[in-house]
Amino acid sequence: MNYQMDVSKEYQTARKSLFTLSLLFSLLFSVVLIADVLLVVLANEDYLVNLIISIVISILFVWFAIYFFSNIFNDVNEKYLFYRGYESGLKEEGEVELVSIDDELSYMNGLYVYAVSVRYINGLERIDKIIYSVNKDLGFRVGSKLSITTYRRILTKARLH
Repeated sequence: MNYQMDVSKEYQTARKSLFTLSLLFSLLFSVVLIADVLLVVLANEDYLVNLIISIVISILFVWFAIYFFSNIFNDVNEKYLFYRGYESGLKEEGEVELVSIDDELSYMNGLYVYAVSVRYINGLERIDKIIYSVNKDLGFRVGSKLSITTYRRILTKARLH
Protein backbone atom coordinates (compact mmCIF):
# COMPACT_ATOMS: atom_id res chain seq x y z
CA MET A 1 0.00 0.00 0.00
CA ASN A 2 1.38 3.41 -0.98
CA TYR A 3 0.53 7.01 -0.16
CA GLN A 4 1.80 9.90 -2.24
CA MET A 5 0.87 13.56 -2.38
CA ASP A 6 0.45 14.88 -5.93
CA VAL A 7 2.74 17.88 -5.48
CA SER A 8 2.79 19.12 -9.10
CA LYS A 9 -1.01 19.20 -9.35
CA GLU A 10 -1.34 20.92 -5.97
CA TYR A 11 1.35 23.43 -6.97
CA GLN A 12 -0.51 24.35 -10.16
CA THR A 13 -3.76 24.76 -8.22
CA ALA A 14 -2.09 26.95 -5.57
CA ARG A 15 -0.37 29.06 -8.25
CA LYS A 16 -3.63 29.58 -10.10
CA SER A 17 -5.43 30.55 -6.88
CA LEU A 18 -2.71 33.05 -5.97
CA PHE A 19 -2.83 34.63 -9.42
CA THR A 20 -6.63 34.85 -9.33
CA LEU A 21 -6.67 36.47 -5.90
CA SER A 22 -3.99 38.96 -6.92
CA LEU A 23 -5.90 39.86 -10.05
CA LEU A 24 -9.20 40.28 -8.20
CA PHE A 25 -7.63 42.51 -5.57
CA SER A 26 -5.94 44.64 -8.25
CA LEU A 27 -9.24 45.06 -10.08
CA LEU A 28 -11.07 45.98 -6.89
CA PHE A 29 -8.34 48.48 -5.99
CA SER A 30 -8.62 50.06 -9.46
CA VAL A 31 -12.41 50.38 -9.18
CA VAL A 32 -12.19 51.99 -5.73
CA LEU A 33 -9.46 54.37 -6.88
CA ILE A 34 -11.41 55.41 -9.99
CA ALA A 35 -14.59 55.85 -7.94
CA ASP A 36 -12.78 58.04 -5.41
CA VAL A 37 -11.22 60.21 -8.10
CA LEU A 38 -14.50 60.59 -9.99
CA LEU A 39 -16.39 61.48 -6.81
CA VAL A 40 -14.00 64.34 -6.09
CA VAL A 41 -13.37 65.54 -9.65
CA LEU A 42 -16.97 65.48 -10.86
CA ALA A 43 -18.37 67.16 -7.77
CA ASN A 44 -20.52 70.27 -8.15
CA GLU A 45 -20.38 73.18 -5.74
CA ASP A 46 -21.32 70.85 -2.89
CA TYR A 47 -18.13 68.80 -3.06
CA LEU A 48 -17.97 68.23 0.73
CA VAL A 49 -20.56 65.42 0.59
CA ASN A 50 -18.67 63.70 -2.25
CA LEU A 51 -15.40 64.10 -0.36
CA ILE A 52 -16.90 62.48 2.75
CA ILE A 53 -18.29 59.61 0.65
CA SER A 54 -14.87 59.18 -0.94
CA ILE A 55 -13.17 59.08 2.47
CA VAL A 56 -15.67 56.50 3.76
CA ILE A 57 -15.15 54.30 0.68
CA SER A 58 -11.38 54.53 1.11
CA ILE A 59 -11.51 53.65 4.81
CA LEU A 60 -13.75 50.64 4.12
CA PHE A 61 -11.40 49.50 1.38
CA VAL A 62 -8.36 49.82 3.67
CA TRP A 63 -10.09 47.68 6.32
CA PHE A 64 -10.99 45.13 3.67
CA ALA A 65 -7.37 45.12 2.41
CA ILE A 66 -6.06 44.49 5.92
CA TYR A 67 -8.46 41.57 6.34
CA PHE A 68 -7.73 40.28 2.84
CA PHE A 69 -3.95 40.24 3.19
CA SER A 70 -3.89 38.93 6.74
CA ASN A 71 -6.34 36.07 6.18
CA ILE A 72 -7.39 35.11 2.67
CA PHE A 73 -4.24 36.00 0.73
CA ASN A 74 -1.92 34.78 3.49
CA ASP A 75 -3.48 31.29 3.47
CA VAL A 76 -3.19 30.92 -0.30
CA ASN A 77 0.33 32.37 -0.32
CA GLU A 78 1.51 29.95 2.40
CA LYS A 79 0.17 27.02 0.43
CA TYR A 80 1.84 28.31 -2.75
CA LEU A 81 5.19 28.81 -1.00
CA PHE A 82 5.01 25.31 0.47
CA TYR A 83 4.56 23.68 -2.92
CA ARG A 84 7.01 26.00 -4.69
CA GLY A 85 9.77 25.15 -2.24
CA TYR A 86 9.11 21.42 -2.37
CA GLU A 87 11.43 20.66 -5.31
CA SER A 88 14.49 22.38 -3.85
CA GLY A 89 13.61 22.00 -0.17
CA LEU A 90 15.13 19.66 2.35
CA LYS A 91 13.22 16.39 2.57
CA GLU A 92 13.67 13.90 5.37
CA GLU A 93 13.50 10.20 4.60
CA GLY A 94 13.34 7.45 7.13
CA GLU A 95 11.83 4.24 8.34
CA VAL A 96 9.18 4.59 11.00
CA GLU A 97 6.63 2.66 12.95
CA LEU A 98 3.15 4.16 13.12
CA VAL A 99 2.28 4.80 16.78
CA SER A 100 -1.07 6.62 16.60
CA ILE A 101 -3.38 8.45 14.21
CA ASP A 102 -5.11 11.64 15.40
CA ASP A 103 -8.67 12.40 14.33
CA GLU A 104 -8.42 16.17 14.77
CA LEU A 105 -8.17 18.44 11.73
CA SER A 106 -5.59 21.25 12.06
CA TYR A 107 -4.02 23.93 9.87
CA MET A 108 -0.31 24.14 8.95
CA ASN A 109 1.63 25.69 6.05
CA GLY A 110 -1.55 26.65 4.26
CA LEU A 111 -2.89 23.09 4.37
CA TYR A 112 -5.64 21.47 6.39
CA VAL A 113 -4.05 18.35 7.80
CA TYR A 114 -4.36 15.34 10.09
CA ALA A 115 -1.49 14.21 12.31
CA VAL A 116 0.11 10.84 13.00
CA SER A 117 2.65 9.96 15.64
CA VAL A 118 5.57 7.87 14.44
CA ARG A 119 8.63 6.28 16.02
CA TYR A 120 11.76 6.55 13.89
CA ILE A 121 13.56 3.20 13.70
CA ASN A 122 16.90 4.11 12.09
CA GLY A 123 19.50 5.98 14.09
CA LEU A 124 18.27 7.79 17.16
CA GLU A 125 14.95 6.29 18.19
CA ARG A 126 12.49 9.13 18.75
CA ILE A 127 8.77 9.71 18.55
CA ASP A 128 7.68 12.56 16.31
CA LYS A 129 4.36 13.93 15.10
CA ILE A 130 4.09 14.31 11.32
CA ILE A 131 1.09 15.40 9.35
CA TYR A 132 -0.61 14.45 6.12
CA SER A 133 -3.14 16.35 4.10
CA VAL A 134 -5.30 14.10 2.03
CA ASN A 135 -8.20 12.66 3.95
CA LYS A 136 -8.88 11.17 7.32
CA ASP A 137 -7.98 7.60 6.33
CA LEU A 138 -4.27 7.28 5.54
CA GLY A 139 -4.62 3.63 4.62
CA PHE A 140 -2.11 2.34 7.17
CA ARG A 141 -2.80 0.86 10.59
CA VAL A 142 -1.16 1.49 13.95
CA GLY A 143 1.96 -0.67 14.27
CA SER A 144 2.74 -0.63 10.54
CA LYS A 145 6.36 -0.13 9.55
CA LEU A 146 6.71 2.48 6.80
CA SER A 147 9.33 4.11 4.64
CA ILE A 148 8.40 7.79 4.52
CA THR A 149 9.48 11.08 2.99
CA THR A 150 8.50 14.32 4.70
CA TYR A 151 8.91 17.95 3.78
CA ARG A 152 8.40 20.53 6.54
CA ARG A 153 7.06 17.73 8.73
CA ILE A 154 4.33 17.01 6.18
CA LEU A 155 4.15 13.49 4.85
CA THR A 156 4.60 13.48 1.08
CA LYS A 157 5.31 9.79 0.40
CA ALA A 158 4.82 6.61 2.38
CA ARG A 159 4.99 2.96 1.54
CA LEU A 160 4.61 -0.18 3.58
CA HIS A 161 7.97 -1.60 4.57
